[in-house]
Amino acid sequence: MFLIFNKQFRAEEKFFNEIAKNAKLYIPVDLEKGRVAYKEFSDGMKMSDALKTDRSAKDFFFPQTETLMAFKTDGRHIEVIDTRSENEDFVVFGVRGCDVKSLEVLDKVFLAEPVDSYYQNRREHGVIVSMACNRPSETCFCQTFGIDASMPEGDIVCYKTDDAFYFDAKTEKGQKVLDQIGSVL
Repeated sequence: MFLIFNKQFRAEEKFFNEIAKNAKLYIPVDLEKGRVAYKEFSDGMKMSDALKTDRSAKDFFFPQTETLMAFKTDGRHIEVIDTRSENEDFVVFGVRGCDVKSLEVLDKVFLAEPVDSYYQNRREHGVIVSMACNRPSETCFCQTFGIDASMPEGDIVCYKTDDAFYFDAKTEKGQKVLDQIGSVL
């Protein structure tokens, strides 16, 4: 079932602050030398208008490196320590349609038997707010892979105009986030 929520927010920072009250929020921000990266939101931070980030949003779900276990030795006795911990809820805002689509490939690999519990845990705790592209770049390859850049997938789809954001919840996780902030704004 598709859950639809359509609400206009004119105060971008207020909107981000409301999300950040309930979960860690990551947004794309401009760095030096034209670089763009996802950073944890803090008060006063401005979201980048760039189409692409230096690193993919996939890193939130499948990091390049992580500690899988630790070892403790006592003489000849070796103890394996499970380093996994429950992830806290987080929201990745502004993910482009091509990045969201790439998560389907990772899901097919890491959520099939045997399930990668590290990946599964992050997918369960993460909410993807995709950003529709109003003017895709000529170098984008969305059409090649059958991705409609103006109608991306995700837990919430965001459409941005010059002065407003419009949201459409596509999953229960997405609707929950919008419900939490909708009553406040």
